[in-house]
Amino acid sequence: ARAEAQQFAAAHPDGIVVTEAAILIETGSYKDFDRLIVAVCTPQQQIERALARGGLTRSEVLERMNRQLPIVEKRTYADFVVDTSGTEEYTGEQARAIYAQLRSLVQ
Repeated sequence: ARAEAQQFAAAHPDGIVVTEAAILIETGSYKDFDRLIVAVCTPQQQIERALARGGLTRSEVLERMNRQLPIVEKRTYADFVVDTSGTEEYTGEQARAIYAQLRSLVQ
């Protein structure tokens, strides 16, 4: 993914590359990026969404969550925070606002 992002950046110097990864902060990889967007929701929503994706039991989901930094702590690393606990429309509004801010940085 990193090589693809570098190729894109070389071809599109005014472009924006977005990488989705759950544990960028925990691994220190967040330092490799210019900006960090953290998506947040309630712990119950995290559990429900993980279970809906399938493949994990409730105890496995809880184990994963316990290995990650708490959302409150992750927020301190964020350049932008998207609250995904509401409607899709609200999440979209926040994403569009962040995109506009990012575009203003590269133009």
